[in-house]
Amino acid sequence: MIISNKAAVQRVAQIYGEQKQARRLQKQAGSASYSDEVTLSPESREMQAMLQKLQSAPDIRPRAEEIKVAVEQGTYRVSPKQIAQGIIRAQKES
Repeated sequence: MIISNKAAVQRVAQIYGEQKQARRLQKQAGSASYSDEVTLSPESREMQAMLQKLQSAPDIRPRAEEIKVAVEQGTYRVSPKQIAQGIIRAQKES
């Protein structure tokens, strides 16, 4: 495995060492109560929100399967009006 960002790895190792030393000092001082804390970055909070939205979105697979079968059977029909609206919408976007 090649690690390209050595500075970041060294920083993580330094933080790990500092935490390990702090725990050792707490044990020596007789302070047995310590707790772990997790803080999420803004990016991870955003990812969590997107994941929740994705999970709550309706499942479109059944409708997609219906369309696929209709296309394969030659029974899928699109109105000329829908085609024209799609062309116009595409032209406006470009």
